[in-house]
Amino acid sequence: MTRFPSPNPPSGPPRAAVFLDRDDTLIENSTLPPDAFPKTRGDLYDPAHVRPLHGAVEACRGLAEAGFVLIMITNQGCVARGNATLDQVRATNARTAELFAASTGEPLFAGIYAAPHHPEAVLDEWRADHHWRKPNPGMLLAACDEHTLDPLKSWLVGDAERDRDAGIAAGLHPARCLRIGPDERFPTLADAARHILAEGVPSVPPPSAQIRAIDATTVTLRAPEGTPLADEHVRSTVESAARAIAERTGVALLAIHTDEASVTATLATHRLAATAFMAELRRATNAWHAGRGNTRPLWPRIASDD
Repeated sequence: MTRFPSPNPPSGPPRAAVFLDRDDTLIENSTLPPDAFPKTRGDLYDPAHVRPLHGAVEACRGLAEAGFVLIMITNQGCVARGNATLDQVRATNARTAELFAASTGEPLFAGIYAAPHHPEAVLDEWRADHHWRKPNPGMLLAACDEHTLDPLKSWLVGDAERDRDAGIAAGLHPARCLRIGPDERFPTLADAARHILAEGVPSVPPPSAQIRAIDATTVTLRAPEGTPLADEHVRSTVESAARAIAERTGVALLAIHTDEASVTATLATHRLAATAFMAELRRATNAWHAGRGNTRPLWPRIASDD
């Protein structure tokens, strides 16, 4: 895992961010010539080939000038596959940051996060489905914590479904997790940025962090039929979303258990707050599920205490 620059959390209330994928969102990748990839085509790890996509720098400048904090989040499985080193990834990210600068020369990105893990790594030290690796939300959650960001006010832009999944799992509203590409509603980052700027920074108060543990309550969500959590991706997303909501709201998640048809959470709070927690988990994961083209929700209701 890498982060650049070192976080220096500001004082004051949480701010709105735009989380940005790197390859084919900010810079060229799929259209680069073969010599940009000395070993295997995939993640870009040669800083000499960093080329901002048309309109991307101007889009980022507009977002930054509007008051959004810009955070780059990029999977870099090329390290796990042995195609690149962490130093090469850092150099490529640094070159990207150099090219994406404000008109004053100041860097546009408040933070850059890179996940070098991969479940099929050839290098043992990086073989994992790490919580930083998208579609897991770890990079976004780390950025929210380290840069004092509010996911409810934030947006995400990427070119892959895993980017959207990571944003939703981190607590962003699904409608603010935008996928770009030739066949998408927003073909480019510039198109997505215009939409974000038109919407503005929503006046959503940050979730209360004042709830304190007064008891332990166990609440369960059960699927109405079938075994949707038998799918490891669905199970992982539900668990990640629960942890993200706990971190965002300040409710202590003492334990979480999933089987093929249900998720059970034990929370250090009273029944009302626990029910509200699970209602938010139901809303967030149903929205994520619907965003993947499913017509039936994961959860129809919240079960009573177990």
